[in-house]
Amino acid sequence: MELIYGTIIGLTLGLTGAGGSIITIPILLYLLDMNVHSATGTSLVVVGVGSLAGAIQYMLGKQKYVHWKISIVFSIAGIFGAFLGSYINSLLPAKIILFGFSALMLIIGILMLRQKEYQNKKECEQQISLKNIKGLSAWSKFVLAGFGIGLMTGFFGVGGGFLIVPTLVLILDFPMKDAIATSLLVIALNCLWGILSRLSGVGSIEITQAIYISVGAIIGMAIGVVIAKRIKANYLTRIFSYFVIILAFYMFARTLGLIH
Repeated sequence: MELIYGTIIGLTLGLTGAGGSIITIPILLYLLDMNVHSATGTSLVVVGVGSLAGAIQYMLGKQKYVHWKISIVFSIAGIFGAFLGSYINSLLPAKIILFGFSALMLIIGILMLRQKEYQNKKECEQQISLKNIKGLSAWSKFVLAGFGIGLMTGFFGVGGGFLIVPTLVLILDFPMKDAIATSLLVIALNCLWGILSRLSGVGSIEITQAIYISVGAIIGMAIGVVIAKRIKANYLTRIFSYFVIILAFYMFARTLGLIH
């Protein structure tokens, strides 16, 4: 079953590039019966491996959608955030983390529904560079976004693509497909920082299950990337957004003990 669950995770991540990894935690919690702290740690491995597989697939294509220099700079801003997030995660009780995660899912669902506001901002090829970040204000937003996403990755075990993609589109003027592809490499790097923090003694990772799910995620990601290159993802993203919102309310109700 781990392979099937991993395939679903990879497929949604490959199709949306923003928010797909959010379903990893509910799967680990409710379908594989992990505790919250192990689920957030294990999620880092699954999401990181799946995202890296997707980024590599984009890199190997004829058109280079992944801008690795920008990915590295953006993820460097998240290193401290990832370690801090992992540390805070280890200190808090499970219910607090679950309430926070439910709220995060709700925010992600709403933000993904609003993607149409920037999704088609740029469709033509253009020169993409860090030079596009002009002024202290733009750099501050870029660095703070990197730190915040790293913090969230370490704390919740999610990639943060739902924030990375609009940041790249709105601050660096990325075309949508470039933003999705580049976000996958950023997610993989952020997950690496989170994994290193867990391995240093902060939190835990279920290694065996993480490996099986990661294999499935690679398969699902490969399928998702192929589909994403050939179709407009607006419709699929909208459906997935509603699913995430419903799942957020389910997790909130279950954490309160209203349902079992």
